[in-house]
Amino acid sequence: MSKLISLFGEYLLRLTPPQQQKMIQADTLEMHWAGSEANIAVSLSIFGDEAKYITALPDNELSRAGISAMRKYGVNPAIHYKDGRVGTYYYESGQGARPGKIIYDRQYSSLSLLQPGELKWEELLHDSDWFHWSGITPALNENTALISKEALQAAAAKGITISADFNYRSTLWKYGKSCREVMPELLQYCNVLLADVDTAKLYFGIDPDPANLVEDTFRLLKQVMPGLGTIAMTMRVQESASSNQYTGYLWHDNEIYQSRPYNIQQIAERIGAGDAFMGGLIHKLYNKQPFQDAIEFATACGVIKHSITGDFNVATKVEVETIMQQKGSGKIIR
Repeated sequence: MSKLISLFGEYLLRLTPPQQQKMIQADTLEMHWAGSEANIAVSLSIFGDEAKYITALPDNELSRAGISAMRKYGVNPAIHYKDGRVGTYYYESGQGARPGKIIYDRQYSSLSLLQPGELKWEELLHDSDWFHWSGITPALNENTALISKEALQAAAAKGITISADFNYRSTLWKYGKSCREVMPELLQYCNVLLADVDTAKLYFGIDPDPANLVEDTFRLLKQVMPGLGTIAMTMRVQESASSNQYTGYLWHDNEIYQSRPYNIQQIAERIGAGDAFMGGLIHKLYNKQPFQDAIEFATACGVIKHSITGDFNVATKVEVETIMQQKGSGKIIR
């Protein structure tokens, strides 16, 4: 049986005022389907990898609309149907000096109501050789943290490569445990990690040298997670909500690989850029491409996502490679 990449997380409905309006102005809201792991699954499928997305949803028409959106891009959903609701978030996009804002509405969603032991991980992961999760799921409640641990233990027992995104969401950690009490244990299972400096400080209390921020963060993360093989980061200089500088970094075996820097102007949307980056990184590592190629491709995935509205990065591999060849110039293809 062919192997595939499995991903686990909450599938979300996103509602957004049109034309960069503020919420108070809007009479209508645009629908987009979302969720960090779902976003990555879509990227992987578009790039030609077989991706299975594991989640929980209610059995209703709204869920079926979301599943249809996922299937459109070739993702194989593994849905555990459970009473509850579809998790939702509202996004008010930023413009210029005005920052974007997110409001979560995820209580009583089907995934948040899951109980430990309810998902049969031995069966769910039987055809997988890569498993991806993120820090969003353990942030929902104590049960989803325990379920994440069940998944990681099952994946590790099978020898499956495990990747994660730090994905710290301050507004989600509300159930009596801090991220530092939960995340370090779960992250010990990982082989590949997408990190960031601020969240590394929160999860592990590390204090990298500001004069050597990237290299020192990689070094300190390896010390606290000795099983890690590969660590990635992006560094963003935010000039405004619609203008950023963006560079990717990859650490492996004490070597650091850096992408070319990009100056991103006239940003359509930042949402999902980290997931686009992670999708590109997993694609290249899964297909055993050189590390320099991996970080260049992943960074270009993050760059092109800034030009695409909605959470999914629907850019093809050819379009991403064009960004790399043009160095982000945006030259018209005729």
